[in-house]
Amino acid sequence: MKVGDVIKLPKGCSDHWGLPTGIALLVGKTPRTDYLEYDWTVFVDGRFIGLGRQIEDSAEVIGESR
Repeated sequence: MKVGDVIKLPKGCSDHWGLPTGIALLVGKTPRTDYLEYDWTVFVDGRFIGLGRQIEDSAEVIGESR
């Protein structure tokens, strides 16, 4: 996954945030000071939210950035 990719978030994530579509654009990485290294900033359903990098294991890339 990289900035600019379009992803389909897992149902649990979409339900938790109240996201009707769950289709998100990866906007950027936010550094962390722990072992997880970074979080993702995504634009989804008209708003920006921060998600842990665990989405890399559970989200599906549906449109790759070049």
